[in-house]
Amino acid sequence: MNTNGNGSGTDVIVVKALTLQRFGRDLFRDMSWSLKAGQFLAITGPSGVGKSSILAALSGNLKPAHGSIYVSAAAGASMIFQDNRLTKGLSVLKNVLAGRLSSHSWTRTVFGFPAAEKNEAFGILADLGIEHLCHKKAGFISGGEQQRTAIARALFQQPSLIFADEPTSNLDHALSEKVLQMLFSECRDSGRTAVCVLHDTEYVGRFADVELQLGPQFENGWRLLRHRTPK
Repeated sequence: MNTNGNGSGTDVIVVKALTLQRFGRDLFRDMSWSLKAGQFLAITGPSGVGKSSILAALSGNLKPAHGSIYVSAAAGASMIFQDNRLTKGLSVLKNVLAGRLSSHSWTRTVFGFPAAEKNEAFGILADLGIEHLCHKKAGFISGGEQQRTAIARALFQQPSLIFADEPTSNLDHALSEKVLQMLFSECRDSGRTAVCVLHDTEYVGRFADVELQLGPQFENGWRLLRHRTPK
């Protein structure tokens, strides 16, 4: 994770004079903003303007052309990818439990996860409406069910910071609302911070505290809107 630059106060992310490029062309330039703990940031804009690229840069997987990104060292992060990145030969439940592999020794995982963690993972699956699939292999469930499994895995990690790349792209309206409400509640109730690429702007005003709009119509390719004042 990129931790260049300096944070301040309760800032979880600080972006300073950031420029990202693709194929030698600026996606946007001179971007500066900060995000506090407990806030929900939505990244919006048409295809090809750099939504996934900035998410990759924030999560430390893409090097900026210029500028710096600070992410609090205390902010353990989880990522919800567009392609879900599940292990298709494992059950839904085991994919979720895999979110905490790094918290256990190799010998502990050989003999199975603690019952309390299995119950916790099952509870998250139930919240997402797929608990009945817990023993089914991830390769044999639908795209929307795989997406919810990936979301459950990220939430099971209990991160301070959640990065999500279009987490509702394969879900219908009702399920999209449920997932975004869960992420919103994680921010409000647990003090977690969410950075979420959204393809449906209908939800932005309802769930996002801050909106990062990308596109060539904006000066330097970006604009930041604050929908709610930080507490």
